[in-house]
Amino acid sequence: MKTIVYNGPLDSRYGAVHVALGNFDGVHLGHQKLITEMVKKARASQGTAVVATFHPHPLRLIRPEAAPKLITPMEVKAGLLGRLGVDIVLTLPFNPDLAKLSPEEFVQQVLHQDLRAESVLVGFNYSFGRGGKGTPELLWELGHRLGVRVRVIDAVTIAGEPVSSTAVRAALEKGDMERAADLLGYTPILRGPVVPGDQRGRNIGFRTANIELPPEQYLPARGVYAAWARSASLPEGVLAVVNIGVKPTFGMGLAETVEAHLIDFEGDLYGQTLTLHLLQRMRPEMRFQNPEQLVEQIHTDLQDTRHFFHAQREHIFPNRIIEI
Repeated sequence: MKTIVYNGPLDSRYGAVHVALGNFDGVHLGHQKLITEMVKKARASQGTAVVATFHPHPLRLIRPEAAPKLITPMEVKAGLLGRLGVDIVLTLPFNPDLAKLSPEEFVQQVLHQDLRAESVLVGFNYSFGRGGKGTPELLWELGHRLGVRVRVIDAVTIAGEPVSSTAVRAALEKGDMERAADLLGYTPILRGPVVPGDQRGRNIGFRTANIELPPEQYLPARGVYAAWARSASLPEGVLAVVNIGVKPTFGMGLAETVEAHLIDFEGDLYGQTLTLHLLQRMRPEMRFQNPEQLVEQIHTDLQDTRHFFHAQREHIFPNRIIEI
């Protein structure tokens, strides 16, 4: 799979182009249905399966104060898309030039002229063009005029609720990893390089890997999580206890961090990219009177995490944890 930044016509060697168009934040079950259908079309015509997605999120330009943080920043999103058989992830830089294109201009210039799309698939609530005025119905009409087949994919529902990125964020905000995983089809993922921290974990006897995340990363509710951790030196992964929060035991006003204690692992991970698959929120963030109380609680967290994992292992593997 290739990741390409849109900058005009797609290379002519890519034939029979089929496009899935959307933001696809989270690459949840609804997105997966749409993209899988697009890949099937591409394979049937021995063509090219393209996911075209905006970066940054359009609201970053249009209404920055309303722009959501991302469930899956671009690197994670690309990895998830690659698992679905996509040939090209085409990032459309959402800049003033792109934002000012009318729906008609977007379809004519981007989809028809530059991408040479034979078919385009979008979700039922997709909007495009200047001011988001383009609808799936308009896309179908414009595509029909240009010989581009347009298919609109209905929502996927779970217990009557449409699967959406908004619903995933709501589950993450509550720390409900089970619900989030149901909507996503996989356990929520945090991914970033391991960087030096303040060494507090080491000083109290529990080494932690501090993860540097993209600033646009949406974080779940603060607290302690059971997780499965993977890196280049840990391709199979190990069980981990992850703390997301501001470490209130050590003072006020500290920055929010993500730290992982990898159970039964003593190696050096500095500089490696660590992927955390969040399995369960074990407890909310707590402030302790002193470090000794915190240490006692960490021992409890480790024990609870082990018990949870062994009880849920068959449910977790291979259905919930995916490689990207």
